[in-house]
Amino acid sequence: MDKMNILAIGAHPDDIEIGCGGTLIKYADRGHKVYLMVLTGGGQGGNRNVRRDEQETAGNIMGVEKIFWGEYEDTHLVVNQELISKIEEVIYKICPSFIFCHFPDDTHQDHRRLSQATQSAARNLRNVLFYEGPTTWGFNPQVFVDIGETLDRKIKALEAHSS
Repeated sequence: MDKMNILAIGAHPDDIEIGCGGTLIKYADRGHKVYLMVLTGGGQGGNRNVRRDEQETAGNIMGVEKIFWGEYEDTHLVVNQELISKIEEVIYKICPSFIFCHFPDDTHQDHRRLSQATQSAARNLRNVLFYEGPTTWGFNPQVFVDIGETLDRKIKALEAHSS
């Protein structure tokens, strides 16, 4: 199988690990390059610098190649050309085979807006997959991945977010 570049996009530190961390670990273990894009520092959930360090630690546990940071403030994501362009830059840089992002019907405004911006930025890609989180409503999964072999590392990655 050809090696793929995979991009997972989340609004805050820990969103990606919660939603699709086990799947990303599985891909990284199989030699695919996994990249994360985190749009905010998670400052409303703790110290921004601490949360960033926690995200970097979690990324290392998961076998992530690189984390791209958006530098936006929590609850201040706006779907506009700036946000869409920032996501497009990463897409063009790594040429992902597919993208994971928040499900569009989410009660958290940052998750909703990020999903909408990602769909616009990825309009020329065929493979955008949505992940479920604790604030997701109406999610009806179409793809299932057995993460039994990676569950322990997913939990370790989540535990890296201790703040």
